[in-house]
Amino acid sequence: MGVESLTSRAKDKKTEKIARLSLLSLFNRFGFALNSIALPLFALAIGQDEAFYGVMVAAAGYVQAIALFPAGTLSDRKGRGSAILFGGIINGACLFYLPFVTDSLMIILVYALTGIGSGFTRTSLDSLIADHTKKGDERTKSYGITIAVATLAAASGPFLAGFIIDPVAFPLAGDPLFRYAILFYIMGGARLSAGIFGFFTERWLHANPDITPAIEEEIEKEEEDSQELNGESRDDLITAILFGISQAMMGISSGMVVPYLIPWINAAYTPDPVILGSVPAVANLTLASGTLFVGLQSERVGKIKMILLLYLMTPLLTIGMVYIPIFLVMVGFYVVRMAVANMARPASNSLFMGEISSERRARSLALTRVMWTFPRQTGTLLTSYLLGIGIMGGIVPFGRFFFPIAFMLYPFCVIPMYLAVRRNKQIVEERKRQRELSESTELS
Repeated sequence: MGVESLTSRAKDKKTEKIARLSLLSLFNRFGFALNSIALPLFALAIGQDEAFYGVMVAAAGYVQAIALFPAGTLSDRKGRGSAILFGGIINGACLFYLPFVTDSLMIILVYALTGIGSGFTRTSLDSLIADHTKKGDERTKSYGITIAVATLAAASGPFLAGFIIDPVAFPLAGDPLFRYAILFYIMGGARLSAGIFGFFTERWLHANPDITPAIEEEIEKEEEDSQELNGESRDDLITAILFGISQAMMGISSGMVVPYLIPWINAAYTPDPVILGSVPAVANLTLASGTLFVGLQSERVGKIKMILLLYLMTPLLTIGMVYIPIFLVMVGFYVVRMAVANMARPASNSLFMGEISSERRARSLALTRVMWTFPRQTGTLLTSYLLGIGIMGGIVPFGRFFFPIAFMLYPFCVIPMYLAVRRNKQIVEERKRQRELSESTELS
């Protein structure tokens, strides 16, 4: 009975661990979920255009890239919780202040500062999950569950943003800009809550080491394997660079397209804000179920095979989305495209974390995030410039021509990942053979 009681208690604690990590991901994701509707429509509400919105997004992204290395270093040395808390405070303060800014340049600068908070939060959150889950099936499932729960809850974000902005659906706020102030307060509150909850979640995890043995077990395994991969920072650096090349290819492609999908739909079909908000909301619902499936099945199918299959479908679905004249059918293509393009996250996160030693995870992740963020924001700025000079007559014909072409880079992003995994496997096998040969020589 005593053993059964201890086993049951351990299972309950493990369930609580996943629940806490999922709730933390939920707070963080919800704080960003309103962006897709709030920011582009806010730019139009203050008399700007899609190009101005692109500059806002790119500026925040560049600042985030600059903050990633300090964020990773602080996270590795001072703890994930402290970095998440710092990021939440910065994000919350900037978003609470944004409604009081009237100058266009200051709007860009204040929103750009949210990139600091995003850099600290995102790097540390992924590392926190990796630190407290076992390599392999448990880690992949944990990423799948936490991302799915967060995405499912965040589905309400775009719909809520569209509802508050729509004067017919939400007539209580007369001033249009006051509606955006409400949204910025909600976004800031969610991100601040993520920072506070993340700080206390890490403290709880360290207070329950019996359910978070992953760090100690991986360190022991690394010591047993001598310098097979994880003993040398050079191996981690090369792995991070290869994964970073993959992220850079994906960044330039997605940066030129993803921030402009909702503005493209708004310009092509001119739906009411509440209808426009429901489009990414439905996409998030589909993404949540798909993410959970990938998180549960990618170990069985193979992470790289799963990622490649999903990325092959992305440009094909984009072609259907931009050329279908019927709104509801277009929404169907958009929903499936968003789900397919983002479902690979649990598999790719788990794959990368499994190839990097535990003590260098946050810094290695920061490197890949930098290699993703700079190309991503450069792509966003490039599209902003092209739209600003009026190329192809506006965002609608531009999107029909260029969006599918940009996404054709996605399948090629898998090649550097594959090379990194194959290289690490060869190093492990070679060093094991050398160690066995050395041991046999000593015995003889």
